[in-house]
Amino acid sequence: MSDTSPRLSLPFIAPAQAQKHVTHNEALLRLDALTQLTLEGVEQTTPPTTPQEGQVWALGAAPGGAWTDQPGTLATYQNAGWVFVTPVAGWQAVDLTDTSIKIWNGTTWEATLENLQGIGINATYDAFNRLVVASEATLFTHDGNGHQIKVNKAAAADTASLLFQTGFSGRAEMGTTGSDSFEIKVSADGGTWNTGLLLDAVTGQAQAPSGLQVTGQITGTAITQSSVDATPNRILKVGDFGVGATTAPVISDIDSFSLPFGQYRTTAPDTVGTFPTVTPWGNLIVFGSTLSNFVQLFTTVVDDKLFMRRYRVSDGGWQPWRTFWNTANTTVDANGFVRAASPIVQLFDDRHEEPVEEVGARFEKQAVGHYTLHDVSPLAHEGWSVEIPRDINGNRQVFVELDYDADSAVLTLHTSTPVWDGRWQAGAPCDIPSQRWIDLRFIPREAEDLSEETL
Repeated sequence: MSDTSPRLSLPFIAPAQAQKHVTHNEALLRLDALTQLTLEGVEQTTPPTTPQEGQVWALGAAPGGAWTDQPGTLATYQNAGWVFVTPVAGWQAVDLTDTSIKIWNGTTWEATLENLQGIGINATYDAFNRLVVASEATLFTHDGNGHQIKVNKAAAADTASLLFQTGFSGRAEMGTTGSDSFEIKVSADGGTWNTGLLLDAVTGQAQAPSGLQVTGQITGTAITQSSVDATPNRILKVGDFGVGATTAPVISDIDSFSLPFGQYRTTAPDTVGTFPTVTPWGNLIVFGSTLSNFVQLFTTVVDDKLFMRRYRVSDGGWQPWRTFWNTANTTVDANGFVRAASPIVQLFDDRHEEPVEEVGARFEKQAVGHYTLHDVSPLAHEGWSVEIPRDINGNRQVFVELDYDADSAVLTLHTSTPVWDGRWQAGAPCDIPSQRWIDLRFIPREAEDLSEETL
């Protein structure tokens, strides 16, 4: 029979032993040291200079001094001396240096929460989910100023993510899945996934592979800050540069060669050279290839005219304003020729038309070849005033006689068959030919009247 107990090596009192109290007290002291075992240090190799009674140290592999030749044992200070106890695998102790619980595994003192197979809190862990928590919430709080949750993966092609599930079927995932770029993706069935947001690992640029829908306002320096903000790479707001605007932005200097390309309003054009319209305001469109070579278009809302000019450094800057010929400033005469237009009245046999500007004339046919226009200005003094329809050989189809009464603003016109007798003379009255007309060009009311002109 052994003289000590198998677990704590407590000494037994032998039969008929003298001074039994010595053995008994030694056993009590050892029991006092090992029960509720606390360690002053672990893997210690140097004895303390002033140990206290009952203190215990777990010795390292090569202790020295009074601990020499006692590797891996427990050294307890009793009765002013050292007593050494060999621990048995499975013994537990509290390490007072960090208040952790440690277990002797037969070789070293190991923390109880290290190298565990798994932990289940109010649940059961398995071989895949080594940590399982069943709870209303899980709190990770700071110890100091902050707190980090780290999810590590072995290689870029692996996955480090947070997965959100419904009925243990994936619905949303965020993290680095299959690369080092950060993704946020969703699924309706746990099988098909759509990436909503991707942050490139190299550039940091955000991408929306599945598209982007914004219902609120986009703000910040990534968008234009004013109606003429030309900062490169900014997003253009509706209305800036007149794009999609109900009213385009107003500028005062249309000669500025630094205007960003776009559409503007101007209330007082101050322009190089003669401006080709008397209207002091209108709309300006600027476009071109560079700020050194561009084109301006100008139009007014009063007379429906359109003008353009170029700006080229190689040509010395601003070039003259050019006028676009169109139906607002030209007309096709009775013979098919394009003419510069002023107010025009086209006189047909059964009606009149005012194709360019509204004159406000009233038409009457009095008899064969006899027509009256009321409320009209006199015919123009300069340029052509009456254009008569001609045949394919250039011969007049009618002879025209005019009479203008300035007081009543009435123009009387007689048409007849042209007769040549050394000169063209009026023959028998005739109507204006079908599908042909006579062009009458007028001047403003305040101009001098033209009493009569015969062609």
